[in-house]
Amino acid sequence: MIELNHLKKQYGDNLVLNDISLDFKDEVTCILGPSGAGKSTLLRCLNLLEVPTGGDIKYNGDSILTKGYDIRKMREDVTMVFQHFNLFPLRSVVGNVMLALQSVKKMSKSDAHDLAMEMLKKVDMADKAEKMPDMLSGGQQQRVAIARALAMKPKMILFDEPTSALDPELVGGVLDVMRSLADHGMAMVIVTHEMAFARDVSDRIIFMADSVVQEDMAPADFFSHPKTDRAKTFLARFLA
Repeated sequence: MIELNHLKKQYGDNLVLNDISLDFKDEVTCILGPSGAGKSTLLRCLNLLEVPTGGDIKYNGDSILTKGYDIRKMREDVTMVFQHFNLFPLRSVVGNVMLALQSVKKMSKSDAHDLAMEMLKKVDMADKAEKMPDMLSGGQQQRVAIARALAMKPKMILFDEPTSALDPELVGGVLDVMRSLADHGMAMVIVTHEMAFARDVSDRIIFMADSVVQEDMAPADFFSHPKTDRAKTFLARFLA
């Protein structure tokens, strides 16, 4: 679905992504690596929340960097869930999920409400539909953010460290929702530090360090037999 060719991202003298060539298909891919490796920047480049310095990004064969390309079409297919939820504080839970359905999909208020409630049920948040975001825990807010992404009926969801801002006891509920999505065949690209989740749920592991992709392999191979010294050191620290 998404193809990266020699992608580069630089902030001044800081080279964050260096010659990245990857493709992302209909599977669950977890991107692992130390802080500062460029993982979140890579994810944000996939739908142009960050504009690359060089290289190309293709979606279904078309370059999304071409002048005049309507990135909104891609973002309907490839939605994103952020680390800090990004819910609208003055809208109710159901209102947050309805907003894009009405403004982007041009659905009627009634149809948008029905679909929003259906998605909230999927993440076990239907009983909180009329609550405001500040009345929810972090884990509950993240589940609402996932429901909002699901409501767009995407082909792929990008997750940018979806549990890193949560208290430890709230992480499990969000990961359970993501496991359910994986079980139902949702294509996902997930930047995460949750090693057990990545090992159990992903079809593919991409390990990044020092601004480049160091490993790209199946989870069983990565966790049992990493090839690079950088990956071995990373895993030893996390799995000790």
